[in-house]
Amino acid sequence: MLRYLAGRLLRALLTIFLVITFAFFVLHASGDPALMILSADAPPEAVKAFRAAWGLDRPLWEQYAAYIFHALQGDLGNSMRDGRPALQLVLERVPMTLAITVPAFALKLAIGIPAGIYAALHRNSLADRLTMMLSVAGFTVPSFVLALVLVLVFAVKLGWLPSAGSDTAASAILPIVTLGVAGAAILARFTRSAMLEVLGQPYIRAASAKGLSWRRVVTEHALPNAAIPTTTIVGFMVGTLIAGAVVVESVFAWPGIGRLLVSSVANRDLAVVQVILLLVAATMVTANIIVDFVYGWIDPRMRSRGLVGGR
Repeated sequence: MLRYLAGRLLRALLTIFLVITFAFFVLHASGDPALMILSADAPPEAVKAFRAAWGLDRPLWEQYAAYIFHALQGDLGNSMRDGRPALQLVLERVPMTLAITVPAFALKLAIGIPAGIYAALHRNSLADRLTMMLSVAGFTVPSFVLALVLVLVFAVKLGWLPSAGSDTAASAILPIVTLGVAGAAILARFTRSAMLEVLGQPYIRAASAKGLSWRRVVTEHALPNAAIPTTTIVGFMVGTLIAGAVVVESVFAWPGIGRLLVSSVANRDLAVVQVILLLVAATMVTANIIVDFVYGWIDPRMRSRGLVGGR
């Protein structure tokens, strides 16, 4: 158990380290922050002073070494635009992002999993075909297109909901629906596939041959086994709670992390972008670890093989 935890923690730290290293070099190669923040017309003396103040005039390897050194001490740098700690700026936006992504995640689960199960249990029926048609449409339509359609219908035509902003609770409805629809479509499709695969297994036929009711066969044998691949998709969605709303927040002018990321990338506010990417990486890694342990809870065979906290 301890060996497993140590191995997972080591891989998690390595993943996070690689992410922030890759982000550091890509961001520094993407443009000069001094020109983006001061403007291209700024006097050369001002640009030179700005670069010296933020250490941008030093060799790249020195900047990287200094960043890692300070990061290990908990100092993730300051925003180049207002001088505030980058971590503070990002954490201020986390509640707003979670305010739409958590309800959207619940909407995905409430719609996607039951729809996928129902479609699998009624394979080739009209309900199955309709569910799959809506599922394909849901995850193939880009989120910004769906967002604009919802704005056109419910904000412009009907006038029921605000088109943007975060002034009232109603402002969150369209972003939540936009995020929830695509996720529900993906979950429905994967849940249906997982259920169909399980329903075709010999042990399902054996359970039916023993005289068990179809309800017991589904609830006691099919659903637990179909939950294993579905858990992977759910875990991925948990990992993207922070980063999954970039486009939607931009469309609806929602003041969350996604919108902050877009503006920070455009302004080359390096420290803020790196903190956001670090937070996203940490969230994804944590979600993957949780999924591994959920596997062991759902399927004890994985524990017996030593894959999840086993011997």
